[in-house]
Amino acid sequence: MDERLKQASCIVFDVGNVLLTFEPEKVMGLIPQAHRDTLRQAIFGKDFRWAAFDLGVETNEDIARSMAEAANVPGGTEMVLHALYHFPETMRPLPLYRLIPELKKSGKQLYGLTNYCEPSFTYTQERFTNLKLLDGVVVSNREKIAKPDPAIFALLTERFGVNPREALFIDDSLPNVLTAAAIGFKTWNYAGEDTLPEADGA
Repeated sequence: MDERLKQASCIVFDVGNVLLTFEPEKVMGLIPQAHRDTLRQAIFGKDFRWAAFDLGVETNEDIARSMAEAANVPGGTEMVLHALYHFPETMRPLPLYRLIPELKKSGKQLYGLTNYCEPSFTYTQERFTNLKLLDGVVVSNREKIAKPDPAIFALLTERFGVNPREALFIDDSLPNVLTAAAIGFKTWNYAGEDTLPEADGA
């Protein structure tokens, strides 16, 4: 097990690309091929409109409709919503996810801090039940705040009594890691699934 995990008494995980894969190309595979390229630009293009689902200040239906209109795809709203509600089926567990039971058993406090939409996060928890072993999770869509806004980190620390100077924050996004470090967290800018070659419990 990585030494950073051994030393930390409290660990705060991102979910996408830290505990579970999030692969836009697989998400787009849920959309009919005839409209895939056009809608990809509206969803994951330069404006990364998908992030609006995570923030949750608009309804999922309104966001999906705006994507479909931007792509000029008739019926595109339903296509985008289908991808939104079913993308957890495209995810795979990463090594850190598999370590959750072991970390929990060792007495560590475990939390999640994730930019994620609903009801997809609830669905993800049902599919990947190790997530239910976390002591608490802050989900951006529920709070209407998203990383790297320092406010969502403050919400986590206040709600669960997390002392940043005693906690390790793990995220694949450098801006999120930099915000956490500025607050006082020990940080790990997670590099991907090959980072822990012995993460099966060895």
